[in-house]
Amino acid sequence: MQANAKSSGELDATASVVAGPCALASILVITDGTNDGKVVVDDSTDGSGTVKYETTVVGANNYGGRNWTFPVEFTDGIYVTLSGTGATFIVETTSP
Repeated sequence: MQANAKSSGELDATASVVAGPCALASILVITDGTNDGKVVVDDSTDGSGTVKYETTVVGANNYGGRNWTFPVEFTDGIYVTLSGTGATFIVETTSP
């Protein structure tokens, strides 16, 4: 596995983040300080794949997410569905 991670930058809408094989190293969910933010991450480029991670961050917590010691491998790509007023997210990936 490659040691260097690539960042998606801060995204504020549901998106196909990576197309093709990759590995998910971390995801950070940022709230607006009031409303909860939720992400569902699946192995696809269109939201139709296997869900590999899902979390809801309480609005008052401002941020949350997960860092994996051993990145999670994705075959088809990473698609993130975002919900929650004012929520954003950042994904870090590595090569498989």
